[in-house]
Amino acid sequence: MFFFKNSMLMLTLVAIASIVELPISATTAIATLDLLNKKPNFLLSNAAAPPEVDDVALIAKADQTKFMQLPDTGVQDDGWSCGPNSAARLLKYYGHKVDYAMVRAVTDKKLFLPQKLRNPLTNQWMEVRTGTPPKTLQQVMQRWEGDRVKQLPRTNFNKLISLVRSGKPAIALVRVGGLSIPYVGSIPYLHWIAVTGVDAEHQQIYYTDTNSQSYSLSYQDFQARWNLGLDRDVSVATANVFKNNGVEPRTIVWIDRD
Repeated sequence: MFFFKNSMLMLTLVAIASIVELPISATTAIATLDLLNKKPNFLLSNAAAPPEVDDVALIAKADQTKFMQLPDTGVQDDGWSCGPNSAARLLKYYGHKVDYAMVRAVTDKKLFLPQKLRNPLTNQWMEVRTGTPPKTLQQVMQRWEGDRVKQLPRTNFNKLISLVRSGKPAIALVRVGGLSIPYVGSIPYLHWIAVTGVDAEHQQIYYTDTNSQSYSLSYQDFQARWNLGLDRDVSVATANVFKNNGVEPRTIVWIDRD
């Protein structure tokens, strides 16, 4: 989830807060992604269309497999910091002496929405901390890597493949489910992961999740989740709020070192 600038969607925020007992935490998101690996078509009905055949055919011609092992900087233990968790892994991969807690603390200062609010419907406190927007994640990483930190929405799949093959892991924003709200539409569950490998022969994408474990998805399943599906089952108002906060399909953040 991401911070909502637009106050007209307070209803959306309340709807999201209603699932506080099952937040979009590391455990929830990781369990969902683990399920996706066992059942690859689990979310295709709610996600964007599969990749174009030409894209897959082009990449499948190569026989190179590239995989990077990212350092473990700590397991995500809250409901919002998948972005800084993945960022810490990349920063340490490039030699910086950081860990998850350090990068999360820097990110936290940039997110001014309070950690908890009182639910007006139940009068109970609820966790509403949202996730890290792409631009904010880029700015946090620039504290260590300056202008070499790049952020790109609507990335061509071949661009991502090329980056990973050149030894540059990329943090990708993917959809791991959603909550259907009457009269509002689907509220997407979004999650940052670190893409670390490509197997062109078998058309597999490898990634490190925020539980410090590595997984894989087929090209088709990865692209479906990476496309976010904001134009399919999400209301126009909700999609616009995401867009106004820089949340767009096929977004990646990476460190562009030679």
